[in-house]
Amino acid sequence: PAFESHGGRLEPFNDGHCPETFITRGTDDSTDSARIVRYNDHCPPTSNSVENDVHIYNEVLDPHHVQMLYEATAPTKHNNEMNSTLPTPPFNLSGESPWGTYVTVEEALDWINWTMINNDNCKIDTTTYEDYLASWRENVKDFHKWQEQQKLEDQSYQSTRRRNILDQAKNRVESMDLIRHALAVEAVAKFFAEKIPSSSGDFVTSSRQNQSTNKELYTKSDFLKQAHGVAVWALSSRPGASVQYHIDYAELLRYEYNVTVPPLWAGTIQCSALSNNNQITNATENAKPTKRMVGGEFCVNLRGLDHYAEHGYKGMISGDPMGGWKSSDTAICGVHIDSSNKWVTIPYACNRGIVHNGDLPHLSAPIQHIDDDNLSRVIVGFNVFGHDVGNRVAKAPEHSRQFRRQVKLYRTTLSAPKDKGDRRNGGMDLSQIRKNKGLTKLLVLAKRERVKAQLRRDQEELTCNIWNHLLSHYAADEKTFLCVGGIAEKFGIPSTESGWPTPVDVHVHLHNMIKQHGSTDRGKYHDMDGIGGICGAYYKMILVGDLVSSTQGNLIDTSAAISVMRCESDTASP
Repeated sequence: PAFESHGGRLEPFNDGHCPETFITRGTDDSTDSARIVRYNDHCPPTSNSVENDVHIYNEVLDPHHVQMLYEATAPTKHNNEMNSTLPTPPFNLSGESPWGTYVTVEEALDWINWTMINNDNCKIDTTTYEDYLASWRENVKDFHKWQEQQKLEDQSYQSTRRRNILDQAKNRVESMDLIRHALAVEAVAKFFAEKIPSSSGDFVTSSRQNQSTNKELYTKSDFLKQAHGVAVWALSSRPGASVQYHIDYAELLRYEYNVTVPPLWAGTIQCSALSNNNQITNATENAKPTKRMVGGEFCVNLRGLDHYAEHGYKGMISGDPMGGWKSSDTAICGVHIDSSNKWVTIPYACNRGIVHNGDLPHLSAPIQHIDDDNLSRVIVGFNVFGHDVGNRVAKAPEHSRQFRRQVKLYRTTLSAPKDKGDRRNGGMDLSQIRKNKGLTKLLVLAKRERVKAQLRRDQEELTCNIWNHLLSHYAADEKTFLCVGGIAEKFGIPSTESGWPTPVDVHVHLHNMIKQHGSTDRGKYHDMDGIGGICGAYYKMILVGDLVSSTQGNLIDTSAAISVMRCESDTASP
């Protein structure tokens, strides 16, 4: 990635950890040395005093939104206990931990713009949790349809999100992956795009003693300029669990290049009805009562990368996996700041958001006890990445299924030998793969299959978009027609990743669609959404005029007019 063009600089940095897919051989080859990216806006090269801030926000999201995040993450048996009072849930939420997704800034802005445009129509009923679920589901359907319509109407609109997340019909919320992604989009929009740039929060602590506590962590213009998107992940934990000392970074880039790329900003939202302090609450109209938890606090060090350089990844340099952090009593005093070592210990509280500079080392204290055996501690995490690495992170965000598959592949084929001096223990590094022609060929073939599969998905999406466009036009004015050239120009917008489809690609694709629909009943289209005016009707594509003969052996002329015609369903495939 071009770090320098995005305000980053690559520097040597040893945190004591070498990924199993990468072997440091002590050579002069720059790809073999551990490095880190420091961003000039956050770590100026000429400054001896880096400003590291931690901001705490209480009541970040709607309490029902927080409960949905909990139920999408916690074990299902805990969800069943939590939902036992609901008569008939509108849809089932099943927990999975961990899970991960990626929300582009573009998506977050879409959500904000859509809620502004549809202010009167997108209000969610918060009377009860059941009412909230039902109205939230309808809102997400409408939002997805609006996104699709924007893409169809605006040639310059190119969605950067992963296409396999959304169901092409956009008219139902069934997949838990889709539900989790929609919850993440809303959280990023409300917390990172709206709340953080407009408020410093309920509590701020800084590495600089004279730092004003009224200053926001970043401005909205900084966020829109620097951020490509946000990797969102969630984790459910029970007593005995902890997260050792570390900094966040783009995991796959570390696996592939041994380069640590921290996020620009990082944060968490605490989603369980639990509290570390003595102010245990009773149930309110929109929130569940909280139960007591001992341990599980979020702890962050204000010294940043200087502190991390001393202790290393999970304490691999200092030998202390907690990075020098010591437990403090937050049950009475709340947030605890140790001025001697710059450790900040923040109690767990439901619907509390915590954000800070992306390269601050942190940990989660061991959970000692939770009063309720049916509750787990759920945290949703956020890592804001820039335009230098955002596209790469989006393909396999941490804790996502894509990420786990990729890591499994690396561990299977690229894992480093346990004894670096003796390669007989198995495994290989990247240089060995380049020398292994058979394995290289196998990996190339696997990549080709992935490219072919992606092309098939892109072609299916293009077919669907063309049909939606034709049917929408037919429903509006069935007496006028669209021309091939206009359709090719409208949808011929190459993806930045694949370069497909160009207008010529769309022209060829449309030619094949017309040829198929003109020669066989198999190609008839089932309009499940009623875009053409009648829900469930079948249509076929037709050429208007005497241009049918021009399709024989040659591409159909760009001036050819196309329309659709209703047909019988008994010979059509669904």
